[in-house]
Amino acid sequence: MRASRCLSVATALLTLVALKAYIEWTAEQEEHFPTPHVASGQSSSVTAVQPSDDASPAFVFQHFNVSLQQLRHSIPRAKAYWNEKQYKNFWALEEGWVANASWDKCASSDAAEQAGKIKDFGSYSELYKNFILYGDCRNFSLLIDQPGKCANTKNDTFLLLAIKSLPGNFAARQAVRDTWGKEGEPSGLPVRTVFLLGTAQGRYGPRLQRLVRFESRSFGDILMWDFEDTFFNLTLKDFLFLSWTLDRCRGVRFILKGDDDVFINTPKVLDYLGSLDTSKPLYTGQVVANASPFRVQRSKYYVPESFYVGPYPAYAGGGGYIFSGPLARLLHLISQHVAFYPIDDVYTGLCFQALGIRPEAHTGFLTFDIAEKDREDPCVHSQLLLVHRRSPQQTLHLWKQITNPNLKC
Repeated sequence: MRASRCLSVATALLTLVALKAYIEWTAEQEEHFPTPHVASGQSSSVTAVQPSDDASPAFVFQHFNVSLQQLRHSIPRAKAYWNEKQYKNFWALEEGWVANASWDKCASSDAAEQAGKIKDFGSYSELYKNFILYGDCRNFSLLIDQPGKCANTKNDTFLLLAIKSLPGNFAARQAVRDTWGKEGEPSGLPVRTVFLLGTAQGRYGPRLQRLVRFESRSFGDILMWDFEDTFFNLTLKDFLFLSWTLDRCRGVRFILKGDDDVFINTPKVLDYLGSLDTSKPLYTGQVVANASPFRVQRSKYYVPESFYVGPYPAYAGGGGYIFSGPLARLLHLISQHVAFYPIDDVYTGLCFQALGIRPEAHTGFLTFDIAEKDREDPCVHSQLLLVHRRSPQQTLHLWKQITNPNLKC
């Protein structure tokens, strides 16, 4: 009884902040987001997710309180590393403070102590060891910024393409710039693109850094932070991008997060988004439901049982998904109370679950590719919003085909 009462009081602290953000969000809709144009005969295949049509302060307060409790109930109480870490965050909330308040103190003694409690820590890969020892580090300097990215538009950015890339993926980035990621204002809807990078490591790291800086001066679309760009740091990259968005692109209407090897039918995406009611929060893509951690060591997504036990939340596949821009503020807030998880799209699902927003499946997102016989077919691609994955050469070829006004399907 006492624990339940403490949690209610503690979540009140968080929900008050969330309430403020939610109210500011609805104000932004009225100020920045006029009712979208819906083309004649056009309808959305997806209904945007929403907590309720009732946006009263009492409802919003109750909504976030309930969803945080649901997140707690969905995570098994177990001795696995991440489970214990997340319950520590819940207990911190009960006491009214943030568990990871000192994120500038990387490689803390507490992290080393917790690692020592993992019985098979010695068998972990270097990626896992580093994730555990440095997982609370969230303060990294921005080496390459684009402060005017969203300011150089007559209206607020309608769609921000936030593309995860590696320093050495020059060809992939150029293919995106020349095709679906080209900036502009089609149909009067401002589209902007940024590539999200950490630093390159190893023998050729410094040379790659210089090349990326030159690339940034040439195209003005690179964001690079001072952390090592690895698969397990994609969650960190997402968090830092949210911080950048709040500083540099606060009025963005929609954000599409994707990899640099996806193929996006940008005109179709804009038609879809233009048909939506922007007062309702959106989190959509190809939804992965009823998933559990991979226990096969050779898998890229392998998760040791001593690290995490339990199911995964429903989440949109990380190859590419869309969410409402104003949700960036709430995601940034809630991620201060959800321990980092090494698989970034699972972590995003956890954060949305904590906000009480479920992912909505859209048949136009195919992050696990399509039938092999259709992979070169422009007519099939012209009906999709996003497919993963395509090489730079395939992207250039497909884009030329689907934008050809003489294409007959």
